[in-house]
Amino acid sequence: MKVEWREFALDQLADSFVASDLETHDRIERAVMTINATLALDPWTQGESRSSLNRRSWFVDPVTVLYEIFPTDDLVVVQHMAIRRSR
Repeated sequence: MKVEWREFALDQLADSFVASDLETHDRIERAVMTINATLALDPWTQGESRSSLNRRSWFVDPVTVLYEIFPTDDLVVVQHMAIRRSR
């Protein structure tokens, strides 16, 4: 499947990246690479479903994404993302 990030989600990612330290930069980068690769292969079994079967939430430390699957278009769209801050 093709994976796309909405502009809003990319803005959230950029803002979180800029506000993070170098160690967190590396963790975010690894998580995003995992998210993109895994969602391209199998978005159906990741995370947990939300308001519909095609809308899911998934946490890959430290990133949480909310995404929607469009099976007829062979497309996954990341709608929102957030970073869980270390304490």
